[in-house]
Amino acid sequence: MRIPLNPCYILHLRPYRETSLIADVMSRDHGRITLVAKGARRHSCRSAGLYQPMRPLQIAWTMRGDMGTLTGIEATAAAQTLSGQWLIAAFYLNELLIRLLHQHESHPELYAAYERALHDLSEMRPEEPTLRVFEKHLLLSLGYGLVLDQDFQTGLPIEPETTYFYALDRGPCRENAKRTDDIRISGASLLALQSESLTDTAQILECKHLMRAMLDAQLGTRPLGSRKLYRQLVANRSSN
Repeated sequence: MRIPLNPCYILHLRPYRETSLIADVMSRDHGRITLVAKGARRHSCRSAGLYQPMRPLQIAWTMRGDMGTLTGIEATAAAQTLSGQWLIAAFYLNELLIRLLHQHESHPELYAAYERALHDLSEMRPEEPTLRVFEKHLLLSLGYGLVLDQDFQTGLPIEPETTYFYALDRGPCRENAKRTDDIRISGASLLALQSESLTDTAQILECKHLMRAMLDAQLGTRPLGSRKLYRQLVANRSSN
């Protein structure tokens, strides 16, 4: 199957044989795919500089089985300028996509959310709200969308001043029925996440705990490398 040039982002690259690369790619119309870029590491390869994660690209390929062969690559914009915590945040987005998305499943809404997140990170906007909003869209694409607007027991709208207990498999309610794995969270935090208007520090932290629990249920026990990098960055800053 031949796929013409399609909007894509490279998520991860690794060497393959002597002169080639294997690229994990997020495409707008074909989802996550794995491609071999033959000869991409040769000094004579004119497109070698285009193989960069987080850069808007147009990529063409042929697909046979689970792994395809890259046949064309063009840049549509300059590479995103990211550093520090914003760069680590972008690596975190990529790692989530690689770990959680099945190959060849199209998620155009998630692709758009990924583009928005990269733009916000490149603008050096606060990374925590950006990550929480992207995680919300990711879970929705995976079929685990969060209930953020009503109590699942009563059906009543979420009240900002009320404290809720979020059951990961059902949603928020006022009482947790002694379930130890429910996440305590304020109604104000749930509504802020729903409207994607996270600005309050306490609300951002509550939503982080909720999203961490939701994602860890899908990720399993293998840790994310980007989380370790972020902890190291924070530790280095504290020691300076």
